[in-house]
Amino acid sequence: MMEWMTHTWAEFLNLVGHANPLVLFLALAVLPLIGFPASFLVVAIGIRLGTPVGMLIAGAAYLVNFTAGYWLARSWFRAPLHRWLERRGQRLPEVAAADETQFILLVRITPGPPLFLQTYTLGFARVHFGGYLLLSMLVQMGYTFAFLSFGQSLNNKALWHSVLAVGLLIGVGLLVNLLRKRITAKRGEGAKS
Repeated sequence: MMEWMTHTWAEFLNLVGHANPLVLFLALAVLPLIGFPASFLVVAIGIRLGTPVGMLIAGAAYLVNFTAGYWLARSWFRAPLHRWLERRGQRLPEVAAADETQFILLVRITPGPPLFLQTYTLGFARVHFGGYLLLSMLVQMGYTFAFLSFGQSLNNKALWHSVLAVGLLIGVGLLVNLLRKRITAKRGEGAKS
């Protein structure tokens, strides 16, 4: 069993290690729009291209992904979803301009919802595009750096590289959790006022 796992892992690294960077870019730009996990693709980019080049490729792919997802949710998907929710007595989210920054950050840093759901939620809420794109990129690139580092460490035979990358992932997770708690507390204080 262990030999099979080792062989399978070696084959995976070989496949990803020879993947065309343009294919990886297109995969990250498009596939998360239909629910494919972005983290898997970012790890693959880290394995193939490493962290510095991976940040450039992933950043460009996220610009395409976030822009396309936002406009799809704001235009094509909005009317059908509005009608569907209305039949069930529900409404699309509406966010006051003063609360947009907090709302965008909460949607982006809350653990659990996949990237496409976050993107579509923000598009449905019709938050301002500039703030949406800037905050989405800042948050996602923090995660991306950690996942790229992890992917790059998988190519390295030294165990300490992988341990360091996992520590980075945990650190980003803790930082995001603290930020989410702070924003939630601040929103609670604002609601009491």
